[in-house]
Amino acid sequence: MNPFIKVKYPSNIALVKYWGKHGNQLPCNASLSMTLSNAFTELNLELSEKKNNEIEFDYFFEGAPKDSFRDRILNYLTQQPEFYDVLKNYAIRAESHNSFPHSTGIASSASAFAAIAAAFLNASGNEANFDQNASRLARLGSGSACRSFFGPYASWGHLAEINGTSDEFATPVTAIHDNFKTMRDAILIVEDAPKKVSSSVGHGLMEGHPFAEARFKQANTNCLEMFSTLQSGDFDKFISIVEREALSLHAMMMTSNDYYLLIKPGTVKVIEQVMQFRKDTRLPICFTLDAGPNVHLLYPSTIEKDVQMLIEDINSELKAVIYDQIGTGGTILS
Repeated sequence: MNPFIKVKYPSNIALVKYWGKHGNQLPCNASLSMTLSNAFTELNLELSEKKNNEIEFDYFFEGAPKDSFRDRILNYLTQQPEFYDVLKNYAIRAESHNSFPHSTGIASSASAFAAIAAAFLNASGNEANFDQNASRLARLGSGSACRSFFGPYASWGHLAEINGTSDEFATPVTAIHDNFKTMRDAILIVEDAPKKVSSSVGHGLMEGHPFAEARFKQANTNCLEMFSTLQSGDFDKFISIVEREALSLHAMMMTSNDYYLLIKPGTVKVIEQVMQFRKDTRLPICFTLDAGPNVHLLYPSTIEKDVQMLIEDINSELKAVIYDQIGTGGTILS
């Protein structure tokens, strides 16, 4: 047993959105994401022998105890049989930090639970089908976390037309045209306050949603089209799918029975500027949104300077800009 385990796992941005779940963290529709590189969680586990049967688990986030997240993690860990021996036999000290600030449109639960699942599975000594098993376990903590194990793109959710896809874990998307191998993600921070409605609550509101079935069908169709688009290199199709998916996600929030609004006036203004820039320049750039107000700009590295000029024009509307790029997934550092 290695008493010191260090892992590093990235977040991801969904191109085709997962929204709505059933059973034990199973998706109501398939999704497909781009793995990020610079936005990651690094987690250190220190394991030491203990002499009693009480669970000993201390958790520190960026140097300080964070009891609310500790309780969430511990509740998650105790429900996974794979982690039972680790919790039973060792006193555990966990320390983590993110490379990105909280509430900035980057899915911190995705990178966090990917790192947690990987670290504890490594500690358990179970190396068989490691990425697949870790992806499955991460899903049980945060659905989108399961996609952070694979890059540059990953899918999650069973599609009869695509061999190997599963509701239980994510799988890598490997047939990628050169056009989509050097993608960038500039995250434009319109609002940095915590969002008023959590993603967990949002997923729950898909139960009984008047448009739920149509949305699930739309997402599965878009997912299939995105598979073929990534292979063909068609930027126009890519842009169309990504932007329709972003708007559909927020349409579901705004038409829930308990409806709510996460986009801000600044979000709409930025989107309009991006669309006008694309119309004027004919450059392959598009926007997407997570479950929040901040805007992700996706574009190939070949137009990076042009996009930076666009962002300079927009900058007065923004709290910050975070530059990221396509990544390959996580790693066990020690």
